[in-house]
Amino acid sequence: MAPAFLVLLLLFAPVAVSQQDFLSIDCGLDTNYSYTDTITGIDYVPDGSYVDAGENHRVAAEYEWYFARHQTLRSFPSGERNCYALPTVAGTKYLVRAILAYGNYDGKNSSSLEFDLHLGANYWTTVYPDATSSYVFEAIFVAWAGWAPVCLVNTGRGTPFVSVLELRKLGYGLYPQLAPQLILSLYRRRNMGGNVSAIR
Repeated sequence: MAPAFLVLLLLFAPVAVSQQDFLSIDCGLDTNYSYTDTITGIDYVPDGSYVDAGENHRVAAEYEWYFARHQTLRSFPSGERNCYALPTVAGTKYLVRAILAYGNYDGKNSSSLEFDLHLGANYWTTVYPDATSSYVFEAIFVAWAGWAPVCLVNTGRGTPFVSVLELRKLGYGLYPQLAPQLILSLYRRRNMGGNVSAIR
C-alpha cells in the first residue's frame, strides 16, 4: 500500500541546532566547490554525489538580485523521472526541503511551467514556478531504507529543475503521529512566539 499523505500545520519556536545531522545540497553547484551560507551559517555541498543526470545552470543575470542565495540549479530536460538519492537510516524520522528558483535560467521566460515532486514512488506536490519567486516545499517521513529518492517528474509542461535540497534528521519524540507509510507535507508555517520576523 502506498504511503498516505497528511497535511499538517507546523508550529515552530526558535531552537538552537547543530549541523551534525544536516545535509544541505546546492543543486547545480560546481563539483569542486562547497561553502558556508553567511546568513544561516549552514554548510552547503554540490549535488554531484547524489544524482547522475541533469544539467547545471544559473539564473539569468537580470534575476540574480532576486535570488542572492539560490543562483544555481539543476534541470532535467531528459527522462520522465529523475531522482536524487539522499542518505538515510531506516526507521529514522527526517524532514526534506526542496527550494526552487526558476529565474529564467533557460531564457524562455516561461509562465506556464509545471512539474511534480515525488518522495519515492509517492506524489508530494506540483510546482508552478515563475521567474521572480522562489518556492519552498517540505515533507516529513520515516525512512524506509538506507536512502530516500527525491524525484522530479516531467508532466509534459516544461523541464523540471531544483535549486536546493536539504535533509534534516528529526528526534524520535517529534511528531508522534508520524509512522511508517505516513508522510506529513507542510501546509503553512507560523511564528508562534519569536520576537523576530524570520527564524530558522
